[in-house]
Amino acid sequence: MIAFDSQAVPARDSAGSHSRAAARSTRTALLLLEDLGGGTGNHVCQLAALWRTRGWRVVIVTQRAPLVRALPEGVDVHVTKSGGWYDRFPLAQLRRLVALKRIVATLKPDVVHTYFFWSIIYGRLLKLMGLAPVLVENREDMGFSWGWGAYLALRLTQSVPDRVIAVAGPVKEVALRKEGLAPSRAIVVHNGIPLATSAERGREETRRQFGFAHEHIVIGMVANLPREVKGGKHLLDVVREVVAAAPTARFLLVGMGTDAETLRPELEARGIAEYVVGAGYRRDVEDCYTAMDISVLTSSTEGLSITLLESMRAGLPTVATRVGGNAELVVEGETGFLVDFGNWSAFVDRVVSLAHDGDQRRRMGDAGRRRVAEQFGAEGVGGRYLTVYETLINVGVESGTSRTVYSELTRGQETAL
Repeated sequence: MIAFDSQAVPARDSAGSHSRAAARSTRTALLLLEDLGGGTGNHVCQLAALWRTRGWRVVIVTQRAPLVRALPEGVDVHVTKSGGWYDRFPLAQLRRLVALKRIVATLKPDVVHTYFFWSIIYGRLLKLMGLAPVLVENREDMGFSWGWGAYLALRLTQSVPDRVIAVAGPVKEVALRKEGLAPSRAIVVHNGIPLATSAERGREETRRQFGFAHEHIVIGMVANLPREVKGGKHLLDVVREVVAAAPTARFLLVGMGTDAETLRPELEARGIAEYVVGAGYRRDVEDCYTAMDISVLTSSTEGLSITLLESMRAGLPTVATRVGGNAELVVEGETGFLVDFGNWSAFVDRVVSLAHDGDQRRRMGDAGRRRVAEQFGAEGVGGRYLTVYETLINVGVESGTSRTVYSELTRGQETAL
C-alpha cells in the first residue's frame, strides 16, 4: 500500500486490519529514507519484504515517490508531502519532522531505522523525544556528499543511535573517523541480493532487442550516469580505445540518464554512437544483464555496489575501480579485476583481455556467481539485520549494562554480520 499524504499510516495486517493484541505481539520496524530509489531503494525493498515474511510489520516512509523495480508486498510505503514555497530549508525539515513525529507516535515502532543524512537527523531527534526506543542507522557510501556542517551535526549527536550499520569496511572507517562514532556502536553488514533472478527473456532475445549481433562482446554498465561519482564520462572516453583493440566490443548502458536522447550529444561528440546503446531506466534490469558479456563500473566512490552484486549473480566477470567496498566484492583475478580510479589505460587493458578470452570470462563469471550465493544472499543479510534489531530490543538498550553486553557481542560476531 502507498499513502501519499502526511498523516499517520494505520497499522494493518494482510487482511487490512490489525487487532491490538496482534499489534503487541508483532515487532514493527519503521524505515525512514529521503529517496526510495536506486540501489539502496531496491535493497531496502527486498529486505522489507523478507522481514515481512519473518513476522515483522514494516512501514517505509520516504520523501519522494518510489522509483524502484518493485514495491515490497505486504509493506506499507508512505510518501510525505512536499512542494510549495515552504519546501525549503528550514521549513521543509520542520514540516517533515512534525509529520514523522505524528507517524511514529501512532505507529509506536520497536525499531526506527534511518538512511541518508536528513532522515538520520530526524531519527536522532525522534530518539531524543523518546519516540524511538531503538534507533538503527545505515551508512551506504563514503559520505562524499556531506559537508563540514553535516559532520558537525553528526558529531554533536554521535551518542544517540544504538547501532550504525555500514555496508562495507571502508564505509565504517569513514564513519568512525569523520563522525566520531565509538567503535562499539558501528558494525559492518554487507548488502545482499536474492539469489534467484527475475529475468524473463533469454540472452539471444535480449541482445536482438538492443541490436547486438551474435559475434558482439557486450560490455555493460548499470548506473545513474549523470551522477559524477559514477564516472560515466570516463567510460565513454575509452570506448574508442576498447573497440580499436577488440573490434567486436559493444557497450550497453542502463540506468538514469542513459536513454538515447540524453546520450546522443555525448556519443556524437566522441564519434562512438555506433558502438554504444543507451537503454535508459529499466525495471527489467535483470534481462539487461543477460545481454552482457562483461560488467564494468567506473565509480570514483562506492559503498557496496548492488550493480556489482547483480552482475556477479548473472555470471558476469567484472572490471571495477578499487574504491569503497568494491574490493570486498570483487576478488582480483578470480571474479574480475580492480583498477585504481583514474588509471584508464589499465581499465582498458583489463576489459580488452576479457573481450578476447571467452574461457576466462566463463571462469570468472562462475566464480562470481558462487561468491554471491555463498556470502551475499538476501536471506542471510536480512537475517543479520534482524539479529541486530532483536538483540538491541531484548537486552534493553536503555540500561547502561545493555550497551556493554551488546558491545561484547558485536566484537565477537562482527565478521559474521
